[in-house]
Amino acid sequence: MKWKILILDKAEKDLIWFRRHDRKHYLKCFDLICDVTHDPRTGAGKPERLKYFEREVWARRVSLEHRLIYVIYADEGQVEIVSCKLHCEGLLN
Repeated sequence: MKWKILILDKAEKDLIWFRRHDRKHYLKCFDLICDVTHDPRTGAGKPERLKYFEREVWARRVSLEHRLIYVIYADEGQVEIVSCKLHCEGLLN
């Protein structure tokens, strides 16, 4: 099953920042997003479900500092990419 991907505004801004300042991480983000389209719960970047959220929120490693944060909506077959830069503190309140 292919998952529909929706990139939210913050994640888009993060990708633009990476494109201008850090090409390596920019390409890594796209590799991870491509992997998420196939299976958002397994694959590259050490997928990890984040605790303490009511929704199904996951993270994958872009680097030691940066994480790809996304929410899975299994009923709709959709994944929302929330953030690509830094960690997830305060993102999904």
